[in-house]
Amino acid sequence: MNRRTLLKGVAVGSIVPATNVATTPAGAQDGGTPSDDSNSDDAEPDTTGAGPDDAGNAPVSVRIVEIPESVTGGALLDWTVEVENPTDEPVRPTVEYTVDGESLGTVTLTVDPGETVQPTAPSYQTEPVVTADSVTVRVEANGDSDERTVQLLPAQELDEALQFPAPELTVEPETTVHFEVGAVDPEVSQTTTWWIDGERVGDTFADPWQSTYFFEQGAHYWQETFETQGAHEVVAAVAVDGEQYRASWTVTVAPGGLADPAIEAARPDAGILEVDREDPSPTTLEIDVADPDGNLDRVVWWLTQADTILGVSEVSGASDTATLTVDGGLCHTCVVVPWVITGDGTFTSEFLWEVDDVNVDFEVPDDDPSEPDDPTDPDDPGVEPDDPADPDDPDEPVKEPEKTRDEPKGSRDRHDGPHADPEKPGDDHHQHGSDGEKPRDDHTKTKPSDTSPDGDCST
Repeated sequence: MNRRTLLKGVAVGSIVPATNVATTPAGAQDGGTPSDDSNSDDAEPDTTGAGPDDAGNAPVSVRIVEIPESVTGGALLDWTVEVENPTDEPVRPTVEYTVDGESLGTVTLTVDPGETVQPTAPSYQTEPVVTADSVTVRVEANGDSDERTVQLLPAQELDEALQFPAPELTVEPETTVHFEVGAVDPEVSQTTTWWIDGERVGDTFADPWQSTYFFEQGAHYWQETFETQGAHEVVAAVAVDGEQYRASWTVTVAPGGLADPAIEAARPDAGILEVDREDPSPTTLEIDVADPDGNLDRVVWWLTQADTILGVSEVSGASDTATLTVDGGLCHTCVVVPWVITGDGTFTSEFLWEVDDVNVDFEVPDDDPSEPDDPTDPDDPGVEPDDPADPDDPDEPVKEPEKTRDEPKGSRDRHDGPHADPEKPGDDHHQHGSDGEKPRDDHTKTKPSDTSPDGDCST
């Protein structure tokens, strides 16, 4: 049975809920308080008065009082910490949390004399493992510390029939790969978190296109552009009703490997797409697509800002034409973005058409609409004619410059959208996304909804 057959018939209730998986940066989870934020229960901003200078360095007792002995890899790890002030004066310690030496953030709080408090600790997303492993959780404050080792148990392997593309593939440098994990149980909510070369890069709550794609196509996805030659490991942790599953791919980057498909032509021409919502005639769009490896599979047609899939076209072979007919719903200034996906998982997309609804009028009204225009009569002898060459003439009406439309942006996996995390010095990649994870030096992540252009969405 092929992948598409397995993914048909996904229930409406399978849209993932925005719970269960922490998506905020480490140290700033729900209730967690970084050192520069405030928490109404147990923390105060560093900028507030902290009393004597030595209040922040006074001795405290810090300990981990609740933490599981083991968790299945891919699950969230939570723990509880207590901070005790044994002195007769208020103290203001800074508590730091680390896992395997990597800081998850700090929280600064005030503890009254003899008081014991439980500052909110951040959750830690564990990576799904093939064999048993462990992580060490450590907490420090004002010279005191405590740590615990938690065992990571292997997650179940996801059925390969729900995994796309094949588990092993070789691609050319700068090639983008589209990964998917299908619905384990269409009747149960599902979350997916992604790792590349051991670093967590994102999850299903990164943008609204994830839930749309899961509902329409029955799968969660990730797209990654691989740059550095060598082998790279992509891992997906799939959580379903408390169960943890693991899917993995090995992507080897080398000359002579698979290459991205291409969009060779578009009809009508790429650019402004004029539509008339009062005209019942459908709008037809076509693109000619090609795959140097001869394995075209499908084109997914997206509409930005509305965050909807307009349709899916089947394509095949080394070259084909994908056609989309739309009866309505093309919102003003929204952009039509086709995703071209091959059977090997290679991927490309472009921002092709920006919708211009001819019935939408954005004329700027007069400052005082109650007063009619009073143009100067050039034949009036008592009035000196305006000199259009004199920019300093206060009576000269200033012509409003004509507004120009921005052309639709280029390939979504190649451009730097306004959302993109800035490239950090020393990195040799561009990171596209809002996940907040630290960048990697060998590949580039892309997010579709983050690249949506700004504008009105009138329907």
